Amino acid sequence: MFSALLLLSLVLCTSCFYPPVVNISLDDPPEVRWAPLLKVFDVTDLNKAAAEVIDSTVPKWVHHALAPVVVALDKYIPSPYAGEIRGMASHFGATLSDIIILNFAYEISAFCTSIVAQDTSGHVYHGRNLDYPHDVLRNLTINIIFLKNGEVAYRGTSFAGYVGLWTGQSPNKFTVSGDQRVAGVRGGEGVVITRDRQGPADIWPLDPLNGRWYRVETNFDHWLPPPSRDHRRDIANKALNATGQENINIDTLFQVLSVYPVCNGMTVYTTTMSAAFPDNYTSVIRPQGCHWTDSIV
Repeated sequence: MFSALLLLSLVLCTSCFYPPVVNISLDDPPEVRWAPLLKVFDVTDLNKAAAEVIDSTVPKWVHHALAPVVVALDKYIPSPYAGEIRGMASHFGATLSDIIILNFAYEISAFCTSIVAQDTSGHVYHGRNLDYPHDVLRNLTINIIFLKNGEVAYRGTSFAGYVGLWTGQSPNKFTVSGDQRVAGVRGGEGVVITRDRQGPADIWPLDPLNGRWYRVETNFDHWLPPPSRDHRRDIANKALNATGQENINIDTLFQVLSVYPVCNGMTVYTTTMSAAFPDNYTSVIRPQGCHWTDSIV
């Protein structure tokens, strides 16, 4: 069954599309470096979408609680992010508190499935689905290329108005996806890091010599069973086993990430990447998510 689903998953993304690309120069001052967003997005549409995310995600009391942060932004938010947030507010024509709240809103209710896998030649691949309960985020998803001295320093996929990265790649160094999933460029350089407020609480590396050539992480500690309603981890494991280490690559990893419910109705975008092959970084927006009926067409 899973072999058939993996073959059919190529059909799932016929409606997918690539997010717009924005170049951000790290040589520019933080307050102005996000101005290129305005070449891609209409300010009115951005503000309307941002308001939808904020109103449906952040409790009203948070707005009042942020008052001291607005007054002393640099005290609470380190450089260069404080300057970038100021600049974002200026570009959007929004209040500083709204941009801060928007960044918090993006942090509150995101979900994901992240997979790191190694093939039989020692190449490491990394993929992720980002799930979020707001359809409007599909219209805010962007690929960002960060430039330093005219060269690509790193790239990633994020949402307009957010000054960090959910998904990113430093060419020929490492890849990372939200919730601290990391992959490197050499065999064995893949690990799931579970963190608490003090630092790493668990390190779960690849162990290909003992047959553990992939790791799947969702939103629950990997050493505990997920809730009975969440089957993403189990289905992803079965799909990877059906694929086999000898067949894992960027394309087959995308197929695994396309199988329901690994990809589901809340999936905003899917990214596949490999730090050793930085030109293969690919993110696609899934305009309607994925559904079980899609997988059995």
